[in-house]
This record gives sequence, structure tokens and C-alpha cells, in this order.
Amino acid sequence: MPTRPRATGLLATLLLVVSACAPAFIPGTSVEDTPENRDVVGSVELYRKAMEDRDEATLLRMVSRRYGENGSTTDTPDDDYGYETLTGRVLPKLHDNIKEVQYRVMVRRIGIHADRAFAEYEYVARFLFSEGGRDRWQALNDFNRLDFIREDGVWKIESGL
Repeated sequence: MPTRPRATGLLATLLLVVSACAPAFIPGTSVEDTPENRDVVGSVELYRKAMEDRDEATLLRMVSRRYGENGSTTDTPDDDYGYETLTGRVLPKLHDNIKEVQYRVMVRRIGIHADRAFAEYEYVARFLFSEGGRDRWQALNDFNRLDFIREDGVWKIESGL
């Protein structure tokens, strides 16, 4: 029986060594835990919370004046818009037509290169909106990507809202 405690100790040591070699992940993500990645994930979380709170002022502070959106279509420029349309028409709809938002984000991948970064994530959203005088809930589950640019030391959203 003297070999059993030694085997248990060996197994514990092996598990410790193996787990020490594996990268740590930011909780709730599949993203390696580094200060740079935490910074980007923090920006995604700030965006998520602003969407859920329908906080137009925070969203505006987060968006770069270089913002550009292609409306998820690359074959036609008809639905493309920039910062002025985002702030003048798109965000006000969030405030005026949407009454409640439940928004869950699972960050899958972060990429950072110099003053640019991206966050790829899956989201599950439910929102209560008013249309034709009637309120109703809609649910969405999809993948998205936010592109960021660092301006004055802060990550600003450049596309992807």
C-alpha cells in the first residue's frame, strides 16, 4: 500500500504541471487572459451594457468619428452609412422604438494589431419594440464582429454595431 499515496501525489503533480502550461482564459470567453485582451473584452462589455440599457450617450462616446458600416452587404453600397447617419438616424431608433433589451454576448476571439483590434462574438438578444402601436418581443441569435481603433488611448468602435 505505500505506492498508492505516491501515485496520488504523482497524479496531482502531473495535473498541476499540465494546467500550468495551459493558457488562462478571461472568464466567460474563449479568449486568452492578457491585459490587452481584457481591455478589448472590457470595451465589448461596455458596449453590451449600453445596448441593454439603451444608453445612447455611452454608445456615442464609444464610436469613432471614422465609423463606417456596410449593412452586412458587400455587393451593394446602397445600405452603407457612416458616423453621421449612425448618430442621426440609427441610434435614435434604438431609443425611440425599442423599449427593452436583453443582450448576452460570448466573446469568441480577439485580435489586436497596433492601434486596431477586433472582437468576434456570438450573441443572444431579446428586445421589446413598438410597431404600429403594438408592443412585441423579438429574439435573435447570431455572430458579429466589432472593429476597434485606438483613439487617445481608448478603444473606439469603428464598425460592427
